[in-house]
Amino acid sequence: MKLRVESVSYSYRKGVEALSNISFSIEQGTIYGIMGETGSGKSTLLKLLNGLYTPTKGKIFLDDREYSSITKSTLPFRVGLVFQYPESQLFEESVILDVAFGPKNKGRSKEEAIMDAEKALVTVGLKKDKWNKSPFNLSGGEKRRAALAGVIAMNPEVLVLDEIAAGLDKEGKDRIFSVLEKLKKEGKTIIFVSHSPDDVARYAERVLVLNKGKLKAEGEVREVFSSPSVPKTQSEVIASEMREKGIDIPSPILTLEELASEIVKVVDK
Repeated sequence: MKLRVESVSYSYRKGVEALSNISFSIEQGTIYGIMGETGSGKSTLLKLLNGLYTPTKGKIFLDDREYSSITKSTLPFRVGLVFQYPESQLFEESVILDVAFGPKNKGRSKEEAIMDAEKALVTVGLKKDKWNKSPFNLSGGEKRRAALAGVIAMNPEVLVLDEIAAGLDKEGKDRIFSVLEKLKKEGKTIIFVSHSPDDVARYAERVLVLNKGKLKAEGEVREVFSSPSVPKTQSEVIASEMREKGIDIPSPILTLEELASEIVKVVDK
């Protein structure tokens, strides 16, 4: 399964482009980060990938099939979207029914849908004592996992996640991304949007950077973060200050763990 975007533009109203001439491709089983400042077009791009929006110009392909040839009712089951605010897609009276809604809507029987939901909830690590509670009584991190489970239960080929880790501490982020890493090993393609260079550098394999609706950079994570025009991670900011003081630290530094390792090397010399 390969997702391919060819010369895609999108306008919300005539003459004002939210995205302009974007092209990239994502191989199956990749964790792909999309980064950019507020208003750069990140969320618009995700909605195009999920089929909620149709490109004003250009084409999107899934397995060499153009989106326009895939029925609108089928596409969301193949490319599942988790919105930035999970409460916007949680609505049933209990977590288990909420997660079962997608598979049931896909044509699974009630019993099969419940089994799919249980499996997805186990995958995201949401404890069983939460399953029959209202999703609105969950913590922020638990709501993220419940919303993610709702998409996983539909067994999509691609998961598209809008700010899935925003507001979570490192432990919460690691928990979410350990689930995504497991799904990747099962052959799923993961696309996540983040405004945080640190999250993208830590968790993504490839990254696309948007700036005012245009493609600024795209490629392997270390390659992209080597560009002086791409926002630095906090670890790289610290490393830059150390270099200015004559300390030999390579560039770019992507994580605090990497920075600590390089400092140990300097101390041991």
